[in-house]
Amino acid sequence: MSEFPGSFRGVKTESSRYSFGFQQRTICHVNQITMGANSKREVDFSPNLPDQFQRRFDALTDELIEFQEELDREVAIKDEIRSIESEIEDEVTEGQIRYLAALEVLLDLIEINYDIRKNSDLHVVRPDPDRYKDNPEEFKEQERTILQKERRAQFKEESVREFIRKMERDTRRNTNGGRSVLELITEGEQLYGDLAPLLDQNQEEIVEELHDIVQPYIQKVEKGQKCQHTGLDLMDIWRYFRYTWLTPYNTVPGRNINFLIRNAAKPKDPVMGIATLASPMMNMSVRDNYIGWRIEAIEETLQRKKQIHEYEEQLPAEKRTPDKKTRAVTQTEWLESEEEYQQRVSRFCSDIRQALEQSIRDAIEDIRYDDFVDEYDELSQERFNNPNGRVIEILEDIETEAEQTIENGEDENPEKMESWMERSETALFRKKRARALQKLLRDRKYFQEHSEEGDEEFIRTGLNNDSGRRAIKTALKEIKKERVGAGMMNIMVCGAIPPYNRILGGKLVAMALTGPQVINMYQHKYGDYQSEIASSMKGEPVTKQNELVFLDTTGLFEIGSAQYDRIRVPTGNGRIEYDQIGYTEGYGTIQFGPETRKRLSQVTQFEEGRKVVRGRFGEGVSPRIRKIRRGLKNCGLETDLLKHESRRIVYGVNLAENTQEYLLGINGEPDYYWNFDDPEKEQQSIYNYWIDRWASMRVQKQRVLENIREFDKQEFKLSSEIDFDKRQASLSEFIISNS
Repeated sequence: MSEFPGSFRGVKTESSRYSFGFQQRTICHVNQITMGANSKREVDFSPNLPDQFQRRFDALTDELIEFQEELDREVAIKDEIRSIESEIEDEVTEGQIRYLAALEVLLDLIEINYDIRKNSDLHVVRPDPDRYKDNPEEFKEQERTILQKERRAQFKEESVREFIRKMERDTRRNTNGGRSVLELITEGEQLYGDLAPLLDQNQEEIVEELHDIVQPYIQKVEKGQKCQHTGLDLMDIWRYFRYTWLTPYNTVPGRNINFLIRNAAKPKDPVMGIATLASPMMNMSVRDNYIGWRIEAIEETLQRKKQIHEYEEQLPAEKRTPDKKTRAVTQTEWLESEEEYQQRVSRFCSDIRQALEQSIRDAIEDIRYDDFVDEYDELSQERFNNPNGRVIEILEDIETEAEQTIENGEDENPEKMESWMERSETALFRKKRARALQKLLRDRKYFQEHSEEGDEEFIRTGLNNDSGRRAIKTALKEIKKERVGAGMMNIMVCGAIPPYNRILGGKLVAMALTGPQVINMYQHKYGDYQSEIASSMKGEPVTKQNELVFLDTTGLFEIGSAQYDRIRVPTGNGRIEYDQIGYTEGYGTIQFGPETRKRLSQVTQFEEGRKVVRGRFGEGVSPRIRKIRRGLKNCGLETDLLKHESRRIVYGVNLAENTQEYLLGINGEPDYYWNFDDPEKEQQSIYNYWIDRWASMRVQKQRVLENIREFDKQEFKLSSEIDFDKRQASLSEFIISNS
């Protein structure tokens, strides 16, 4: 997740031959849909508790209803948690853990402004999503409250506090000492002194002077690599600044590249911003529709392009009344002629059919099944080429047997296997191989049975029957699996470090990530990377085509900051833009803190006797959300509590002119916007454009310069914050102890 979101700015025309998803239609007038009564926001909160704890829970919630202040409710719940924890002796009981988990969940929700209702049962009430519609700043403050909860929790760990103090100390007097990370923060007074004289100059002079004050460059961060100016580990520098972010710092599995953006114009090259590219979410419907990976996107592509205009017009004089003087009018503007439409659709159906069929063939070839053929006389290469019902039945039996092995806890951990062949033979990957082959062979059969149909007939017919839709969905999923892990990354972190945020350093970081040096860094790191899942499925090394052509990211808020708004990066072959492509669904785990997650996992272990979700690589996406969902169920709570309704803006960035065709498997090679003739020079053009378009405009504002001047890095340093949080925690404990 990136640090700053942008605001809606409409739909742009794509250079791609095909337009997918929301780009098919522009509606010029949108009615706001508001949520109704509280009942629509209420969620039952009736945990399954032993009698003794149910009585305590009922008494506590009766007390909570009497309290009107959120703080009083928080104190009461924390007091009950302390009371239960003090009663735990040598061994915790299932009832105690179940009750503690329910209390932690309730506390988390109260802390982010959920209300409560109680008749015979307790209900929690989500905050009204429309309550801040006229006050964006108050809305963002509420969202920050949710995010800060877990961020502050990380500062309770002594290892984190010690890391921060170590980074801030100047240890040059020691034999192996280094400088303080604070030397990499530009003092506000210093930057102000450089920028203030520019106020009296014209635009051209300002741009020229800025090139001597700000000289950005991007630096890839690798652990063990030292900063030449401070001797500090680059990863430690990045990590320190990451802790200043509003969102908590968590390591994530998969691909990951961290960056520092530094200023070569100042001593020691201070840090202007930080960024991270990470493996994208496997499932994000609004992004997948934009790319074309969803069947709905294909259906929309088959529609003739149009734009719908809605407006009010005055009624004829004879039809006007005192209460009604206008009427709503809808007009359709066709954006392509009938001939253009037919040509586009014909070409698309031909291209997409070929890509779909190829994806099924490639997917089957990339899954090992020779051991299945050896084990079952009824299986053969011919049966996999021309599958029948019996092949599917045998694969179902193999899947069931492997699942039973896993359920019995008799499976081996694939990550401990030395070879890809050994990994493929574990119960986990026997199950995954058998399950995948069932779907692929079933849908290969559909493609074979309809091979005589013309391209457009094949696509349209397939969309209109269950077997065809299923086959097309399977093929699209395989295309996505092939490309999502190799052709795209998520901008997980992106933003400026003060005082450079005042001159739109966040835009600088976002623009820098689209550059040729970053694309080359990705290729250099992952060009020969062997995919763990694909290699384990095939039983031999699998290296995917690693070409970074697309970035996605989400802002922190549904409304607000303009970090990505109006970003346009000129290149030799066009323009790279941050497109707003929609919103997330407001569903996740951000509302639940680490203590809650721990308690819910303990409930599941008591209930099911083992760690059902172990977070092993290959077990599936989003282990955290699966753990919490399972814990809520085992606690007797509604999984609807995962719906937090904090939607976020989703942005997509095409780095190639044919990004969508490449990610759909229609084109085999990306046609990048950059020429890569001189990547360093092309990357520098981004920084030059940022200075000319953004920074030079900001430094002409007296208010901006005053804000820069007020920045004090001594107040910014993290040790001040963690010491304050520690004092606050002690005060909270005092209040609870004396309540």
